[in-house]
Amino acid sequence: MNLEKNGAELEGKVAIVTGSTRGIGRAIAEALAGAGASVVVTSRNQQDCDRTAAELETLGHSALGISIDASVPERVQTLVAKTTEHFGRLDILVNNAGIGGEEKPILDMTETEWDKTLSINLKGAYFTAQAAARQMKAQGTGGRIVNIVSLAGILAPKYASPYSAAKAGLMHLTKIMANEWARYGIRVNAVAPGYIETDMTRDLMADEKNAKAVMSKIALRRFGKASDVAGAVLFLVSGASDYVTGVTIPVDGGMHAV
Repeated sequence: MNLEKNGAELEGKVAIVTGSTRGIGRAIAEALAGAGASVVVTSRNQQDCDRTAAELETLGHSALGISIDASVPERVQTLVAKTTEHFGRLDILVNNAGIGGEEKPILDMTETEWDKTLSINLKGAYFTAQAAARQMKAQGTGGRIVNIVSLAGILAPKYASPYSAAKAGLMHLTKIMANEWARYGIRVNAVAPGYIETDMTRDLMADEKNAKAVMSKIALRRFGKASDVAGAVLFLVSGASDYVTGVTIPVDGGMHAV
């Protein structure tokens, strides 16, 4: 799918995409920039942020890199402040920052492992959305927030309890945010990727036996691409979805339906 010429006009809009120096987040940042938005890319590493922003600017896009720890509310408040200081406003937030966490049985999970995953994947997304929504409310022109969740938050895979719980929680928070912020013209939705070809899934896909087992559960019989997720996000932040809020769109090749 070519997301550079997509018909979703975002000229003059400013977007933050957290966790956007690689993988799905990078594809989303590229798609929004390709649609005309000025994009703030983030990760924990400032060099990665600067490199990604520079690469976007080389393609003719307006971009800024800001390193943050999304699990610290004060840091995400600073992120929003720096964004508005640089670009003058904030129209779009894509909450993509997250970690896979430990994969082990619930009986063996430690409090530290649980807290780390929930702190980044749920708490971080919560306070990032809060900071963005406060700015959008103050501007008085509405806004669009997309939370990147996971098929793991819809299904119930074994040995991923912190990750699945965090993503399921964020899916429900998406509905609550949509209900609370609709009065301000802020739409909040979520995208739930299935098995997408990224660095995080490379080991799984390299194992032919495991890859075939997963593929057999996907209706379209292929793994997704980061651009598939970016396309769904682009729809949700564009005018084409102006009457859509509080929903989660699975991008999983039909896996949840098999």
